[in-house]
Amino acid sequence: MSDPSRHHYIPAFYLRQWATNGFLCEMRNIRGKIVLHSKSPDGTGWKKDLYKVEGVAPEFTQHFERVFMHMVDSGAAKAMRSFIGGNMDVPVTDRDAWIRFLLSLLFRNPEAVAEITGQVLSLYRESVQRLRENHDELRPPDFPPTLEEFDAQTDPNAGAIAASNFLQQLMNLEGIANRLARMSWGRLHLSRSRHALLTSDRPQCLPMHFQNTSVAVVLPISPHIAFTAAENPSALQALARGDHTQIVLQINKQVVSQARQYVWALDDSAVRFVRKHISTLPDRQVISDRARQLALQQARGEA
Repeated sequence: MSDPSRHHYIPAFYLRQWATNGFLCEMRNIRGKIVLHSKSPDGTGWKKDLYKVEGVAPEFTQHFERVFMHMVDSGAAKAMRSFIGGNMDVPVTDRDAWIRFLLSLLFRNPEAVAEITGQVLSLYRESVQRLRENHDELRPPDFPPTLEEFDAQTDPNAGAIAASNFLQQLMNLEGIANRLARMSWGRLHLSRSRHALLTSDRPQCLPMHFQNTSVAVVLPISPHIAFTAAENPSALQALARGDHTQIVLQINKQVVSQARQYVWALDDSAVRFVRKHISTLPDRQVISDRARQLALQQARGEA
């Protein structure tokens, strides 16, 4: 049985596509130096207790990883096998699972989890402080009548639980999910490229602007195949007819430039490329400064 505290933010089912004889090439950025290791897909792309929820019953501390993320990844693995095999016409349940996986890639990495958790905890503390300072005025009818009773009944881990729930909600954003569902999905088989596709801890490109077209989503799903989603189906057809080598190089540059710590490949042939480009783009902002400011103002009762 796998270690329940080993939480994969880049799941093993996804990384297995880059493995040969059970191992893939891990290129890790350690204080600006690229260190190479041969790793199994299960042995990389994880962080201990990343989604662990403190302050709940022991059987629920790993619930997010064991139940929710398992559901996300198992459904996505089934859909991805179909895409790699050339079948894009998958059942609605598989499409829904794949959309949830695409959304999860935006929020499941350690940096995003830390940012989201920190923001929710900050809002929770501000809200509780405001309620404490204005208890009689702001107290809902079902709240304890006195501040002492309120303090006694307040779960000190309520903020952490709220953060976990909010992270799960982000991975089910209905508006973005519906937009993805309406797009044309494609399988870009880059068989004529001189290079293989790389992947990383930020593997999803949103969007990608190529020479003659733009695509809303590009995600490498194997060394030679990328999943694509576009508003215009002709964009996918134009890409398929393009220069595969140049397309792979452009995707690889984006995937590596936005990586924070890890790049994975079939072998070490791209190590110079990785050294040149890794982390040269700023990380994607999960919560805008404006949204952060407005949320804090609301929590403080200022807006």
